[in-house]
Amino acid sequence: MVGLALATACLAGCDAFSGTSQADAASLTPADLSRSAREAYFEGMKDLVAANYTQATQRFEQVARGPRYVRYAALARLRAGDAAFYQESYEEAIRHYRAFATQYESDPNLPYARFRVASAYHARIPSEWFLSVPSFEIDQSMGKEALRELKDFLATFPISRFTEDARAMKAEVERLLFDHEIYVADFYAADDKWRAVAWRLDTAIQSYPSLALNPGLVWRLARAFGAVEDRDGEMRALALYLDKFPEGPHMNDARSRLDTLQTGPVGPDVDGS
Repeated sequence: MVGLALATACLAGCDAFSGTSQADAASLTPADLSRSAREAYFEGMKDLVAANYTQATQRFEQVARGPRYVRYAALARLRAGDAAFYQESYEEAIRHYRAFATQYESDPNLPYARFRVASAYHARIPSEWFLSVPSFEIDQSMGKEALRELKDFLATFPISRFTEDARAMKAEVERLLFDHEIYVADFYAADDKWRAVAWRLDTAIQSYPSLALNPGLVWRLARAFGAVEDRDGEMRALALYLDKFPEGPHMNDARSRLDTLQTGPVGPDVDGS
């Protein structure tokens, strides 16, 4: 756990914030506030190490409400997010990490907070996605949100200690979302719903080109458009095939079909498969 080793180095202390009245707090000097925050923070770290998450969260939230110039106020916000994350309370964790990122935009721990937001979304992806190809009814929102956060993180922090993990997560989520699109395309193909097949394959190619741009899938897209006499869609798919795979196994068929489409109106001559 990031930062938990710090707790082993601190001596037993008291939570000086908990017993301080508003009047007394107003009389505290910045040095007093910093000392009190430090003591409360490290007590919270002890609780976090011991998995006493409720007590840890109370301490961290108390410190986080302190003045922004108190160094431990920022750290406490992060650790409150960690306590929620370890309890799998991912929405609460995201709230704390986002609050940190908003309040402490120049803090050196900003990459950590942003990475943990993406990690929390990643952790909320339905577990059955990791066991088998998901059924088409499964909500994709968590996967799409995780992908968006991971892309934003990598664009903002292309070099950080979390970059490698973020890239691995991004590749995993993209594969899950891509597999979902293909699963749904296959589902509709079984019922000869070629328009729906074309839409799903087109989405897969546009959204996940590193996975979807292969000669078999692009050729399948062209045939699905052809099956519903979508001239523009078929021509676009055929042109894409010839551009990306000039030596592909369907090169001659793709060129012949595109030439035919460009000369005038024609009917479908494919079955979408």
